[in-house]
Amino acid sequence: MLLLGGPIVVYNKYMERFAELYDAYVEKIYRFIYYKTLHKETAEDLTSETFFKALKNIKSFDSSRSFSSWIYKIAQNTVIDYYRTLKRTENIDDIWDLKDEDDFLKRIDDKIDIKRVKEHLSLLPSLQRDIIIMRIWQDMSYGEIAEVIGKSEDNCKVIYSRAIAKLRESISIISFILLISKI
Repeated sequence: MLLLGGPIVVYNKYMERFAELYDAYVEKIYRFIYYKTLHKETAEDLTSETFFKALKNIKSFDSSRSFSSWIYKIAQNTVIDYYRTLKRTENIDDIWDLKDEDDFLKRIDDKIDIKRVKEHLSLLPSLQRDIIIMRIWQDMSYGEIAEVIGKSEDNCKVIYSRAIAKLRESISIISFILLISKI
């Protein structure tokens, strides 16, 4: 006997589960992307694109992997694609991204702090920078990071330790503390 509502019921359960995953990860993925773009609207757009790609390709998800590492890998690839297609002209209004109700001085201070963090992190190769962002600001385990970047867990620990040591050498301890606690 063929049930006419069968596929719709399965689809609705499938969508409910994806909605739960979206709710659990949307803020984390947004922050991950924001640290790579430092632009609110771009991060919002790329976050939406990441979840659209995930939904579109959910059937290819390997359940032996964690959803966390899978969605972060999609986000990482989405950011890479964005920078590949980015034109290097920017509108001054987009750079300042100020609204009337914003506290102007606080936003300036935040931009200066973000710029300092970005300068310190730019001293590192992109792999080390990504691992630091995922470990410190995304609070990801070494296992999750390993799945995202395609390296072993032990290798990720070594890369992280070397990156932290390199940062400690290049900046004062006070700046280092500010760096890892800022964003």
